[in-house]
Amino acid sequence: MRATDNVIGIFAADIHLSHKPPVWRSAEPDWYAAMKRPLDEIFEIQKQFDCPVIYAGDIFDRWNSPAELINFAIANLPIGYAIPGQHDLPLHNYEDMKKSAYWTLIQSHVLNYMHPANPTIVEKDVKNHKMLVFGYPFGYGIETIEHRTDDHIYIAVLHEYCWIDGHTYPGAPKENRLARNASKFIDGRWKGYDVVVYGDNHKGFMVEDKNIKTTFLNCGTLMRRKSDEIDYRPQIGLLLDTGKIISHKLDISQDKYLISDKPINEEEKMDLSDFIKELELLGDTALDYEVAMEQYHLSNKTKKAVKIIITKAMEK
Repeated sequence: MRATDNVIGIFAADIHLSHKPPVWRSAEPDWYAAMKRPLDEIFEIQKQFDCPVIYAGDIFDRWNSPAELINFAIANLPIGYAIPGQHDLPLHNYEDMKKSAYWTLIQSHVLNYMHPANPTIVEKDVKNHKMLVFGYPFGYGIETIEHRTDDHIYIAVLHEYCWIDGHTYPGAPKENRLARNASKFIDGRWKGYDVVVYGDNHKGFMVEDKNIKTTFLNCGTLMRRKSDEIDYRPQIGLLLDTGKIISHKLDISQDKYLISDKPINEEEKMDLSDFIKELELLGDTALDYEVAMEQYHLSNKTKKAVKIIITKAMEK
């Protein structure tokens, strides 16, 4: 970032705040402290430039997060504007949004809800330009800009999987390829947006062209959560008063994670036949399921990684 750059907005997505660390990050001595580090980095940039943060969904990993995690978010999440992602919504249902932890942050005035029916005028005013932000939650369609003026920077914020080569997974739907949708923003029915910000795809990227007015930013995950992200550097997007976006890579030097010769497959099938036999032997005893789990782990010296996976599944 140059000293002359004037940042008027910060884009982030896919924070996935969680009470327990994902398996790969279970080496963290304090998971809450680990989650706080990237939030603090965003806050310092926000404080430096006195600008809003705009979140493109999935603040929480689970819509019904516990009170401890919600309180943590109220205390540490930089104040800003947000749309809900599918993880923020009960059973991915937008109609039940007000039952969620995400909505608690709206009610607590930590986040401002960007309603899809009405564009949000962000208060930061620089050189007579304001950000006019159109927020489209998970599952919502994109609206056409009917009347555009030159005194605003028009921004679409979506939570929708979008990918380019090298920033996706094998077999990703072709209809979500950026190349198939970009033309709709450039000269098609969604024409008029200066910036299009995506959430959902955890592999961040930015596409801009001097011959095309629209810039496409996929924020990517704010925190590395899986072993296949070991070489990934999380980022946020910084919007300048010129309308240009620059990528800011986050500090990951303090991240702790499990060291393995091969990626940890959190969904890998395990042979639990011996464990099931142990449960059958319990009969009608007063032991509950969790106690039975603990006894089995102790008597069989279950590997730590396997125990973490089983415990995590049990919590869900």
